[in-house]
Amino acid sequence: MKTKTKKFIKTEMKQLTELPGHVLFNDALNKAISHAKRHRKIFAVLLIDFYTLQDVHLPIENNVLNKIETLLTSTLRTEDLLAHFEDGEFILLLTDIKKPKFASIVAEKLLQACETSMKDFSLAMSMGISIYPDDGLSLEDILKNADATLYKAKQAGGNQYQFHTPEMDVEAREFIKLENDLKNAIPNNQLILYYQPKLHIKKGNIAGIEALLRWAHPTLGILNPAEFISIAEDTGLILQLGEWVLREACKTNKYWQNEGYEHFTVALNLSPKQFQHPDIAKKIAAILKETELNPQYLELEIGESTVMSDVEFAKNQLEAIKSIGVQLSIDHFGAGYTSISHLKQFPISTIKIDQNYIKGVPNNPDDSAITNAFIGLAHHLGLQVVAEGVETVEQVQYLTTQNCDMIQGYFISHPLPAEKIVMQFKKLMDRALF
Repeated sequence: MKTKTKKFIKTEMKQLTELPGHVLFNDALNKAISHAKRHRKIFAVLLIDFYTLQDVHLPIENNVLNKIETLLTSTLRTEDLLAHFEDGEFILLLTDIKKPKFASIVAEKLLQACETSMKDFSLAMSMGISIYPDDGLSLEDILKNADATLYKAKQAGGNQYQFHTPEMDVEAREFIKLENDLKNAIPNNQLILYYQPKLHIKKGNIAGIEALLRWAHPTLGILNPAEFISIAEDTGLILQLGEWVLREACKTNKYWQNEGYEHFTVALNLSPKQFQHPDIAKKIAAILKETELNPQYLELEIGESTVMSDVEFAKNQLEAIKSIGVQLSIDHFGAGYTSISHLKQFPISTIKIDQNYIKGVPNNPDDSAITNAFIGLAHHLGLQVVAEGVETVEQVQYLTTQNCDMIQGYFISHPLPAEKIVMQFKKLMDRALF
């Protein structure tokens, strides 16, 4: 099999575009290898080849190369590193991707963009994808395998991408199909909300209810967020999904109130991208007005790691959202190491202790000690505490002795669709905990 690896490490080559060349790219790739090895990360290298349909060996004109460069850079993120090696061959470094198959999202975007813009030039495009560390631990191996995979993609007919291993190729195709299905989930009315109550421990009544997203996939059945949220986040669909959840939860809670059920808050999680959106407060206010739900009956949960990524920005965002009149809570508390000085600055009313700590209560001394400290800290700051992931009577008894305010988890109820959860309202409010 023909390989082009040697050309990657040439010391001289005419640069035909304004993109970085092989020297800068190889330096960046070596740094990416060191970073990934040290932090146990993965990254992808995409070797991209443009060639004329009439003759694959015919050089591509410089003006066309410049158009290709503009197209590629406009499609990619600013953190992606694109370099030009020679003639119609480019190489792309995607650092810190969460899973190898996520590289297929970028590959699909590039294929679609080039199919639209390059057809007038009679060009074909193929890509070979190599993943660190699965497909190589050194610069030479990563580039060699990307080149070999590119060769397979061209031999298969071009205008496509391939991963180095057939198993990864199959997984990526299934992932992309799921992504395309997700784009149609809202217009096809496939999204549904399940609801899980939060119970006030000492009073034994419903303190609120959390809305949880589910996807009724036409062939795969009911999917939990863990099976598709990462796709939504990486494709930008998360904003659309998040807005749907917000509107549907507010609309349902208002309907329950109109039907005469007890008024309580409905809580839902704001994704990091939603929280970081500059107009999120305006969007929330508009949906509350549209659904006619009083803001005091909406609670928004923001992950601890989200607020800690930029404390000053988070403080401003929280204050803007709080000004609407909604309630705010920090979700997964204990997972992101929020400092006390920051916690007291946020306009929140509740913390939800991460379920990883609750799992160990009361048998694990460390988890119990940390949970006790969280409860004491929150109460000292005038905050309420929710323990999430509560599953056993022993956990409930222990949390009661520690003056935890609320519990949520399978011990109370599994998440249920709206039509089923309403049947649980009276039962849950009257139920003794033990």
